[in-house]
Amino acid sequence: MKRQLLGLVASLVVTSAAQAVTVTGTFGAPDPGPAVGQSIVVSFDGPNAAGYSWTGGLATSCASINGAAMPAVGVGGTASCFGYVSSRINPNSATLSTPNLSSISFYWGSIDTYNFVDVLGAGGATIFNIAGGALPPSNGNQGQPATNRRVNFIAGAGEVITGLRLRSEGVAFEFDSFAATEVITPGGGAVPEPATWAMLLAGFGLVGVSARRRRALAA
Repeated sequence: MKRQLLGLVASLVVTSAAQAVTVTGTFGAPDPGPAVGQSIVVSFDGPNAAGYSWTGGLATSCASINGAAMPAVGVGGTASCFGYVSSRINPNSATLSTPNLSSISFYWGSIDTYNFVDVLGAGGATIFNIAGGALPPSNGNQGQPATNRRVNFIAGAGEVITGLRLRSEGVAFEFDSFAATEVITPGGGAVPEPATWAMLLAGFGLVGVSARRRRALAA
């Protein structure tokens, strides 16, 4: 029994080949809650945080789905509505668009091998993907809510996360309580993309050349 309990609380760490994204995860029911520094941005129990929006075949429920298990209960053990996608809905995927993030996590319920997540980076390009099969036991067992998992995606060096695409090729992929850490500069603005940095540096260089030219003319 002790061995089984230890398995349920063990953390998961998955990294992509290019280290674009690191994935960590923790079993738990109720939801173990956001990682340190993250704030809830989408809960399905109220409006999304500013800058977070859905497109595609998102469905929501506040009760169990026939043939699938809802993600137990929310943060703190309270009853919670949740979102899901399904092969029975067209399209069978939904995309959450976000501001530039350094990390994002969500509570993944009734994990199955036919659930898929694409992590989106700059320009909406896919920088990482993972299937439910990478999170064993991945059997969608409705009688074992403790195998639900808080899954956390952390952007690698030089990367930002701009969204998640969630897809199901089976009954359902259930999720809840998205939490994130936005990329913020000390002045309060978003951190520029690498291409933007290059443009800024080039601009500063031109300003410097212009200033030197003006000084030379004045002399």
